[in-house]
Amino acid sequence: MNSFSPSSSWPVRRAAALCGALAAAAALAGAPAANNTADVLDLPSAVSPAALKRPMSGIAVQGNSAVAVGMRGTILVSADAGATWKQVAAPVSADLTTVRFTAPNQAWALGHDGVVLRSADSGLTWTRVLDGRSLLALLTKHYRALQASGNADAAAVLQEVTGAAEQSATPGVLSYPFLDIRIGADGTGFLAGAFGFLLHTRDGGKSWEPWLERAGNDRRMHLYALEQGADGSFYLAGEQGLVRRYDAAAGRFVTLETPYAGTFFGLQASEAGLIAFGLRGNAYLSADQGASWKQLALGTQATVVQALACAPGELAFVTQSGQVLLSRDAGASVLDAGLARAGEVFGAALAGPGQLALAGAGGARIARIPGCGAVAPTIGKN
Repeated sequence: MNSFSPSSSWPVRRAAALCGALAAAAALAGAPAANNTADVLDLPSAVSPAALKRPMSGIAVQGNSAVAVGMRGTILVSADAGATWKQVAAPVSADLTTVRFTAPNQAWALGHDGVVLRSADSGLTWTRVLDGRSLLALLTKHYRALQASGNADAAAVLQEVTGAAEQSATPGVLSYPFLDIRIGADGTGFLAGAFGFLLHTRDGGKSWEPWLERAGNDRRMHLYALEQGADGSFYLAGEQGLVRRYDAAAGRFVTLETPYAGTFFGLQASEAGLIAFGLRGNAYLSADQGASWKQLALGTQATVVQALACAPGELAFVTQSGQVLLSRDAGASVLDAGLARAGEVFGAALAGPGQLALAGAGGARIARIPGCGAVAPTIGKN
């Protein structure tokens, strides 16, 4: 086990991996400096007209509601699927990494310092569910109880948690980010993050149980992505080709062997199967729940930040360089959508036929492209 050591060789998606790019873009956009005398967990986000141009690291769309999140607790919302945006207040000013809708009107924003925020009104208002302080208390209480009951894994995990807290720049705060969340219709779900952080819920996120020792991840590799397949199965993805499937009977995640040893930053369930994507344009498709994998030839070396199921048989792959690649044959071939690039892209979501909502160095924006559920692409093959 690496005891949450920050020496891991792979970057954290929308966190350490993008920190330099986001910081530079923030400086250019005129984002205000954080108050150095107050902890980011105690300091609500600053509301400013400049927020519309700040770097955004994650974006989500549900119907006409859209939410984007970024540095220093910045949250932008849209009531017209991303055509126009406004900033709303957040209870923290920690950097936010990811946002997802998990039910009608219910959105979650995740970030550094163990931050988990929830909204019941499509992002207009937010409440704090977890932060680095309450997360440390939750982990300590849970694993102390397991240790007292004779659980063989608990003592080692408790030692890791204690060591991580001692190394934190802020006493009593676990500073690592959460990076993804999925909650099914039955209320079962998971929170995943850096250094193997994994939490489980059975009640739609009202309460959370630490599952670090149940991820099949003794090396505590970063967990970047969660996905739920059409059959209800949950999947995890992360560093060094890590892909796991939740085994409900065993009450843990089990290992799925993959042909790639690099980092997977995301997962996407589609009609064709499960797609895992990540560094240097790598993407793989499994049509048999992870038993076997086929590499998709995307023709790019850029990191894939999102794969989107646009329509039956149609996929879009969005890269950090701002390129959008379209496939009408489940990834067997791709077309360059010809999107005019406007800086780095860190997140993407469908915003209607032929429309993508993009989060990037220049803020949140809508991109209109041929295809992706609209007019068939006519641009030459990549």
